[in-house]
Amino acid sequence: MATEKPQVPVAFTKKSLAEKVCLLVHQDGMKYSEALLEVCEQNEIDPHDIAKLVKGPLKAKLEAEAMRYNVIPNTNGNELPFG
Repeated sequence: MATEKPQVPVAFTKKSLAEKVCLLVHQDGMKYSEALLEVCEQNEIDPHDIAKLVKGPLKAKLEAEAMRYNVIPNTNGNELPFG
């Protein structure tokens, strides 16, 4: 008797996550890191689990924000455009 594993619906794609985060940033004035954590909290998702979806422009914006606030070293040696 073969039992099927229950299907878990995909909550986010890379694109939908980026859109949700950017919406919070632009409408509520949050930082990208705050907006990402807010999305995780609203949907009861562990930030470690959603990390694999943070790619492309969203990742670049998070890195630029982290460099701007000296969370990570600025690898370019100059001020990055933000926003």
